[in-house]
Amino acid sequence: MDVEIIYIDDVLRPEKNAFLDDLEGTITDAKQFDNPSKGLDYIKENIDKNIIVILDWRFANCSQQGADILNSIYEMSALVPVIVFTGANIDVTAASNMFKGHAFSCLSKDASTQEITDAIEDAYLRIQNDIRSVMSRWIQNLPSDKREAPYMSYKDKTYSLNDLLDSIRRQDEIGKELTRNILGLAAEMFTNNLKK
Repeated sequence: MDVEIIYIDDVLRPEKNAFLDDLEGTITDAKQFDNPSKGLDYIKENIDKNIIVILDWRFANCSQQGADILNSIYEMSALVPVIVFTGANIDVTAASNMFKGHAFSCLSKDASTQEITDAIEDAYLRIQNDIRSVMSRWIQNLPSDKREAPYMSYKDKTYSLNDLLDSIRRQDEIGKELTRNILGLAAEMFTNNLKK
C-alpha cells in the first residue's frame, strides 16, 4: 500500500507497537509521535501524501486529548482517515464525539495484528476510492503552472486548482459543493449509459 502510517500515542512502548514492524513491506512508511503537537505538525507538512493516522484517545500529560487532535486533523483535511487506538473504556458520549470528529474506526489496544491490518486496509481503500481523494490526486498530478492558474469562479471569487484542492481537503463550502456536483455528474453519466 502506498500509504504512510502516523502513530500518535503519549506512551510509546516498542514491544506494544510491534504491529508497525509486522506491517513493514505492506506500507510505505510509519512514523511514531509521543507528542501530539509534533504529530500534527508532521501531518500538516505531509498533507499531500496518503496518510492514515492511528491515534490514542487519552493522553496523560497533555492538554490536548484524542477529540482535540481528531478535530485538528479534520480541519487540515477531511481526507485523512483516523483509526482511534485506545485502551480506555469508551462511553457513549466519547464514541459520539469520536465519530462526529470523523474517526474512521476504533480499535482496542489489545487488538490483534490482523485486526489492525484489516482496519488499515479498509482506510487505505477509502483513500483510493473516495471521490474527494480521486479529485485530489487528479489535481496533484497536473503540472504546477496549470494548478496555479485561475481555473473557475464561484460567488465572485476566482479559484486556482490549488485553491480547489485546499477546499476539497478541508471540505469547506466550495469543497462540498464541488464534490456534490462531481458526484451528481457521475451519477447522471452512469444513468445515461444504462439507458443506451
